[in-house]
Amino acid sequence: MSLRLNPSRFPIVINVTSPSPTIPPYVPYRTFRNFLEFLSEGMPARIDRSVWGQRASGSTGIQLMTALRALELVDDDSRPTEDLEHLAGLEGDERRSTLATLLRRHYPPVFALDLTRATRAQFREAFRNFGAKEGVLAKCEAFFIQAAQDAGLELSSYVLAGRHVSRRASSGSIRSRQQSVERSSSQPTPVVVPAPAPAAGVSIAEMVLKKYPDFDPNWDVTTQQKWFDGMTKLMESLGQSGGDQASGESGGG
Repeated sequence: MSLRLNPSRFPIVINVTSPSPTIPPYVPYRTFRNFLEFLSEGMPARIDRSVWGQRASGSTGIQLMTALRALELVDDDSRPTEDLEHLAGLEGDERRSTLATLLRRHYPPVFALDLTRATRAQFREAFRNFGAKEGVLAKCEAFFIQAAQDAGLELSSYVLAGRHVSRRASSGSIRSRQQSVERSSSQPTPVVVPAPAPAAGVSIAEMVLKKYPDFDPNWDVTTQQKWFDGMTKLMESLGQSGGDQASGESGGG
């Protein structure tokens, strides 16, 4: 005896999972910029730990590779793309123009705003479209702000308020520190108090990162994507836990 199901009573539901959005770079922009300058001296055939290992710590190096992948500056096998080779070899106005084009390509929700007038809340809402957790959002925003300024893009004072130091102010602070060092050089050497031991959370984080397997470009595409997804979630969790710890310390004070 055959069993026939009435489609109207037993509808067939097909779940279509849309691809998760790519989380934008959250490595310190200075690290990214310095690495581009390093690559301008000679582009390797592949960007792997042997290339960046002497220039960045384990966690920072992972963030750097995640940034290169997010901006499509390396392919699935970690080989430099034409965009990376082109960008690393540019200077001046050509470099700023190319960097601006790269940002517009990979930050569509952000450039949907009028960045010359956008508020800080609008800016944060645009970055939430990428799916990053709160602990990583601020780092994503910081990378974009510094990259946009490096590209000569204008950002509103609302976006920059409270978290930006102009180059001129930065240069002034550097000179002030240099003058302070010069003045203090003639003073007696102060007693150095040993720094407190690292917090337990930091040690645990380093242990987790050390146990995480190294990326292998010989993996298939699916395994590579799972590796990057796992690392991204790990970095998000560490960023979130760091934010929670900081909030707890400020609340306890």
